[in-house]
Amino acid sequence: MNINERLISEVNGSMAIEGMALTKADRERMIRYLEKPEDFGRIMKEILLKYQTAEKDHA
Repeated sequence: MNINERLISEVNGSMAIEGMALTKADRERMIRYLEKPEDFGRIMKEILLKYQTAEKDHA
């Protein structure tokens, strides 16, 4: 297991304890960020859009 996989696994473990395990898409975003941190702004926009859309669906 490489360092990026280990980091993602640790984050997933912490999130799972709170009942919020990472999805496949979450893991892919984390891998993209870890491999290319300069894309942080674009990745954050994707995450915000995901949760804003989910919030609208529950309103």
